[in-house]
Amino acid sequence: MPVIRTASDLLTWYRIDDFTDPWADAPWIVLMHGVAETSDAWFAWIPHLARRYRVLRFDIRGFGQSSPMPRDYDWPFERIGDDLLSLTSQLQIERFHLVSAKVGGTMALHFASRRPKALRSLSVLGTPVVTASATEAGYSPDEIDRHGVGHWARRTMGNRLGTALPPEAHEWWAKMMETTPASTQAGFLRVLPQIDVRPLLPQIACPTLVVITGDPNNPAQNLTGVASTIAWQSTIAKSELLVIPNDSFHVAATAPDRAAEAVLNFIDRHEPAMSTSKTIASAERTSHV
Repeated sequence: MPVIRTASDLLTWYRIDDFTDPWADAPWIVLMHGVAETSDAWFAWIPHLARRYRVLRFDIRGFGQSSPMPRDYDWPFERIGDDLLSLTSQLQIERFHLVSAKVGGTMALHFASRRPKALRSLSVLGTPVVTASATEAGYSPDEIDRHGVGHWARRTMGNRLGTALPPEAHEWWAKMMETTPASTQAGFLRVLPQIDVRPLLPQIACPTLVVITGDPNNPAQNLTGVASTIAWQSTIAKSELLVIPNDSFHVAATAPDRAAEAVLNFIDRHEPAMSTSKTIASAERTSHV
């Protein structure tokens, strides 16, 4: 099993998806999933990314096949960032493009503010920067303690996936999410209302793409409404915003093909070798028309 000890209390499970030419020194993309998920959440993205980039996906501390966390764990984002840097350093990945979803994106924004030299670019999808309203939305550790992660995942799935996916997809995501240890999830929900990374955002120096959904029938839309997102996205100097029409919260899951292509195009623009190769390919196609 591919695991690396990334901290004294953590074995991190990881997977590399690499379908690039074996003679090429392809750049790296690192995929960072959201809370109560695993690296399997990126399954639909791999065909888009892994032909031209080497892709590293891993289970964040506490989730998937990485070490579970106790209920009283404090969840310092500095530690999660250090986990990521330890993993990439041990795999000899010096700089990379980081792509993250949901609260995984919140963690990634925090990481980008602290470790600018590690990142070529950052893309965050369906990401809140302040989560105080999570309690109002019913995200409570007590529910995990009483009924388990699966019950909580299914009860909140409509908000997460909206109407974009069929019932079978909702159940697949619930089954994936309920593999999360109850101690990990209850502990994280305990600290969730305290998260606010807005003061750190002006420190982010790398090119950043923010992708959210926009529902014309629900302008406020959860934690990632368009107006509230523009307010914080505009504080990141080299940032862009993409709004995909959708009534879900988890755009990386509900619009994976469109979102992955948008992220890939963004990364290509900030990866000189890829930008040049796409320009040459385009010119060759045009010359044969």
